[in-house]
Amino acid sequence: MSLDPAAARYSLDPFVDYVLDEGWQFSEFRDLEPSLTFSRSESGALTFGYVNASYWLRLQVVNPDAVGRRWILELSGLSRAVDRIEAYIPDREGTYRRHLSGDSVPFNQRTIPHHSVLFAVELPAAQPRTLYLKVTTNGTLQLPMTLWEADAYIASEHHDTLLEGMFYGILAIMLFYNGFIYWSVKDHSYLFYVCYLVCVLGFALSIKGVGYEYFWPEQPAWNNKSNLVFAMVGILFVLLFARSFLKTAIYTPRVHQAIGLLMATALLSALGVLFLSHYHAASILSVQYSVSVLVVILAASLALKRGFTAARYYLLAWLSVLLSILLWVLNSANMITSYWVGGYLFQIGTTLQVLLFSFALADRINLMRSEREAALKLQLAHSRRLVSMSEMFERFVPKQFLTKIARSGIENIELGRADVAEVSILFADVRGFTAMSESLQPQELLNFLNAYLQRIDKVIHDHDGFIDKFIGDGVMALFESEQTQLGALNAVQAAIQMQKTVEIYNQHRANSGYPPIRIGVGVNTGEVVYGTVGSQDRMDSTVLGDNVNVAARLQDLTKVLQARVVISEHTLEVVGKGHGLIVREVGDVRVRGRREPVHIYEVLNADTEQDKAAKLHTLSNYRLAYENYRNGRWREAEALWVSCLELHPSDTVVQYLIAQCRTKLS
Repeated sequence: MSLDPAAARYSLDPFVDYVLDEGWQFSEFRDLEPSLTFSRSESGALTFGYVNASYWLRLQVVNPDAVGRRWILELSGLSRAVDRIEAYIPDREGTYRRHLSGDSVPFNQRTIPHHSVLFAVELPAAQPRTLYLKVTTNGTLQLPMTLWEADAYIASEHHDTLLEGMFYGILAIMLFYNGFIYWSVKDHSYLFYVCYLVCVLGFALSIKGVGYEYFWPEQPAWNNKSNLVFAMVGILFVLLFARSFLKTAIYTPRVHQAIGLLMATALLSALGVLFLSHYHAASILSVQYSVSVLVVILAASLALKRGFTAARYYLLAWLSVLLSILLWVLNSANMITSYWVGGYLFQIGTTLQVLLFSFALADRINLMRSEREAALKLQLAHSRRLVSMSEMFERFVPKQFLTKIARSGIENIELGRADVAEVSILFADVRGFTAMSESLQPQELLNFLNAYLQRIDKVIHDHDGFIDKFIGDGVMALFESEQTQLGALNAVQAAIQMQKTVEIYNQHRANSGYPPIRIGVGVNTGEVVYGTVGSQDRMDSTVLGDNVNVAARLQDLTKVLQARVVISEHTLEVVGKGHGLIVREVGDVRVRGRREPVHIYEVLNADTEQDKAAKLHTLSNYRLAYENYRNGRWREAEALWVSCLELHPSDTVVQYLIAQCRTKLS
């Protein structure tokens, strides 16, 4: 390569020959040089990607000028991260002198004490000179080589120093600014962001060689690992910052778990960096960083989509830096051969990210303030309403009545307000409760009632009903639907399920040493009146009407018949066929307080499996007996029911009907 006396700088990469080192000393290499096969970069850039090797580089230079000149050989960009560089440069007399540099070489051994990789080159007039470099590294190898005229280098270095100073200044300002905000508001998002800025600053100082020159010049081992350590710990704080700032536990729970896993791998990787080779550690770092960036971008996108508007600047920050990070990784892996990418893209991307992150945090403060103000207004309005509602709710139970008697608001409830609707009414009662209460202590009795009623209440609510009243051990529940048939079906199914629930509850009681309980349930369907009764000082809600009384009497009849569930004929007609109900016709019974008899049915679905099977076995004879009973053939009916009783002696309904036959015969 022949120099032009008028030029102040040369890019040397296209003129550099290189060969893979096989452990030669300089003298051995010189002896073998004529027989070695050298290569040159086809792209004109000395980029090798991730390597764990040594290379010999050779550059032949001729100074055609009439006088000798002093030049500076600079290896810029990521050359500062190369482990060891040995430069063999001839002096004025042509004697080769060894000069050292690299991030694993003690700083005081550098010929030119500067954070960049610099070597002085003397080129005498009209004489060729051959320069040799041996570079050894375990990581990314990029060697942008420039030959500078001394004054030109000083001017260029002044410009680069100014740009780097601006970059460090922005980082320092953002660090102290956000640190002050954290000290003021105690929001952990700011703490994690400040820690991330510290890592970014440490990484920049390390990768640019400034840290080695000014902060740890006597620690070459740390200098060699510092950029990886800062980068890996920085990933950890990026993930912590993302979880805190984006509220991933609320907006993106699955991504929250993924970030937790990435945090664990980042922590393990940060520890592994101290023991792994630079090559393997850098490879892990690239994968960890790429995956982490994609995950936090996903978290920000989902949070923004789900209404967390503070994520917009956060997302923009990562989108702006994502391209620079990917280009950085591709450049480090030699998939892109660009010194500019390695030298400046990191600062540009990081500066944009830092500024946008700060905007995001400021936007979050504004959002939080707006949310607090809105919440305070809502709380004040809600508190005023609660004062009014608390006074009204003391008078009304249950709340479902409000849709009937307080359609324009609970503030407008009036005494005597009434509404008519067709509903299904369910009454349930514990058999022998009076005797049971006498044998229990007051606290035991209360515990039993609460345990029993909680189970019954759940069944009723599961079938879209609600309890109107607790009457000691009894329950009155209502089932209403836009379709009367659905309300009736829900009531009957709830009655069946209540019996199943009591069976399960009895198992629990048996395990606790208590005897089993039995309940009877009656269901009727018809029009009732919703209304308010009482006085202006104390009101209560209730349902009134003949159909309510019928339901209560049906429950009373379960004690006489010893049946589990009894329903009225009207309820059965409303439910209709095709719902899996199995019933036995019991006939007309007179209920107290009513002139006309009520035709009733026993629901076999509520029985135990054993009883239900036995009743089904005799069902044909039962129905034939009832047909005789209906037509006044008492003896024939009695005989058939006796045959049923022989097959199922504990059938109490059959026992009742046999007694009815004998009464009529006498």
